[in-house]
Amino acid sequence: MQALCAAPDRATPAELLARGRAIHPRLAPVTVYRTLDLLRSLGLVERLHHPDGCSSFMPASGTHGHHVTCERCRRTVEFSGCEIGKLARSARAQTGFTVHGHWLELTGICPDCRRAEAARGGSP
Repeated sequence: MQALCAAPDRATPAELLARGRAIHPRLAPVTVYRTLDLLRSLGLVERLHHPDGCSSFMPASGTHGHHVTCERCRRTVEFSGCEIGKLARSARAQTGFTVHGHWLELTGICPDCRRAEAARGGSP
């Protein structure tokens, strides 16, 4: 948890292992994964999915929110606002499922990467 909280926004299991080994040199990868699973089950950690198929983790904020991740630098920011109720009702009507939860993750290009691209003469 100490390694996760020291991360600037989110961290992959490999990054957490490297940070964790700075604290506990004998830390094993299986311990990182088991701890992440436990922390997720307790609602203390959120798992983020990325377009490249990798997952990363960040401390849970304690409120219902969603994330947007930069496709270039992978910076992840949580945002509030959830208008998914209508979609959930539509899913129930079409499928008969009772919807218990959801997650929404958006991807795009962050302001810093857009500025850097514009400075290089590319299109943001």
